[in-house]
Amino acid sequence: MTRETTLSNARIVLEEEVLPGSVLIRDGLIADVSPGAGAAGEDLGGDYLLPGLVELHTDHLEHHFTPRPGVRWDPLPAVLASDAQLTAGGATTVLDAVRIGTRSHRPDAASGARQLADAVGEAADAGLLRADHAIHVRCEVSAADCLDAFGSFADDPHVRLVSLMDHTPGQRQYADIEVYRRYIVGKGAVKDSEFDAYVAPMAEMSARYSGPHRKGIAASPPSGASPSPLTTTPPVSTSPSPSASAPGSRSSRRPWPPPPPRPATASRS
Repeated sequence: MTRETTLSNARIVLEEEVLPGSVLIRDGLIADVSPGAGAAGEDLGGDYLLPGLVELHTDHLEHHFTPRPGVRWDPLPAVLASDAQLTAGGATTVLDAVRIGTRSHRPDAASGARQLADAVGEAADAGLLRADHAIHVRCEVSAADCLDAFGSFADDPHVRLVSLMDHTPGQRQYADIEVYRRYIVGKGAVKDSEFDAYVAPMAEMSARYSGPHRKGIAASPPSGASPSPLTTTPPVSTSPSPSASAPGSRSSRRPWPPPPPRPATASRS
């Protein structure tokens, strides 16, 4: 049975212009875009209709799972809460970041990664999510247990993106070690007199593990990952004009994991 939805009187954000008009959705796919005012369907009242946002890297889920140090929420409600907030902000495709690799100064940061990934898959398979979700595995390659932890994700089809990271100060975002000193001492994590002793083990771990772990993980990407992990055309979401109230959020379900390239699916947020 064919299902049709018309979203009329929208400001449709296209590649080259913003078009006042209507969008016809048939069986979850965009079937037609028409200029001009329309009387049929759901009147968007001049709201913007635009492609849904694709969130490639968010730690939002981890913050719901661990709202404060030493406290962990049930992972499934954490996934549902994160999904609700992200879709309310216009994201319709989300790669939930989970961290693996235990760092000495953050011993609990990576231990919930598999729990969170399983909860994302469970929620998606049960049709509980508004957005399409996949997993972004952030690998702290300077950690001794990173390569072993990656083993539990190597055959996971839900994984669509893998990042190889080394947050050891003295490089990249903290190439100037004094910038890191100001940051970490300013947070109250260590005293200035303790800083050198705090950083030294991190540098030693990086020198020992970072190179081998990068090569090992790069040589065995997960089955769901690809050089271009998100090539799908994003769904569509609506955002209100400055004077309009935000409409409710909803999205049509798509298969899990997100499929190969295909036309956009309609969503409203």
